[in-house]
Amino acid sequence: MFSIIIPCFNAQESIEKTLLCVLHQTYKEYELIIVDDGSSDKTREIIEQLLQDKNVRYTYIYQDNSGPSAARNKGIEKATGKYIAFLDADDVWHPQKLELVLNLLENNKEIDLLGHSYTLNENFSEKYTNKTPRKISFFQLLMRNFAVTPSIVVRKEALELFDEKMKFAEDHELWLRIASKKNIYFLDLPLVLLGRKPLSSGGLSAQKWNMRKGEIQMYINALKYKKILFLALPFLIIFSLIKYVRLYFKDYFDKH
Repeated sequence: MFSIIIPCFNAQESIEKTLLCVLHQTYKEYELIIVDDGSSDKTREIIEQLLQDKNVRYTYIYQDNSGPSAARNKGIEKATGKYIAFLDADDVWHPQKLELVLNLLENNKEIDLLGHSYTLNENFSEKYTNKTPRKISFFQLLMRNFAVTPSIVVRKEALELFDEKMKFAEDHELWLRIASKKNIYFLDLPLVLLGRKPLSSGGLSAQKWNMRKGEIQMYINALKYKKILFLALPFLIIFSLIKYVRLYFKDYFDKH
């Protein structure tokens, strides 16, 4: 039913915990597609040691280091499930994640892409019941990325590939592309525990200027399928630059 795509790179410190969160899901009909993006540590050994004796359907793919978009695209190409779910190698899902998401998707056929909220705290002992998701419009998404990648589940027929030329904001760009044709929704339940805070110093997203450049490229790409944005493009670029300046000064004053 689900194809779970996990890109990883030198993830020996976190991959076991991530895989265990999948094995402990209350819903069990899934395939795991792990795309190793050129790891040189013990990532592969840990994966095979953990999964080979488990009754779980999984595929391990090794590729030369090409970036997370290429790794996710490889997983998408191999996926056979009705729904595609993304998970990163340092994040952890709530045990009910697949169960709750499946219930929503099966009972709401208009939902093509569903994202949910995240947490930074270990509060996964709580049991959840479904809330009602809300629809996110194309223009709402244009102004703000509504969900982190490990929260996204997409119907396979609605999914497209990540733009591998983009190194920043590539996830936001893909959700926006899908939103131009399909229906996307947001569920306000924190069903993923992130290994690091978005825009923290630990990953690519910390490079705030590059993120803004990626966001501007996303706006330019969107002109291909939303011609009306041509008039709004200067304002969108200014909006992105204002966000950069705000974050820059916030970081400066936090450090001083």
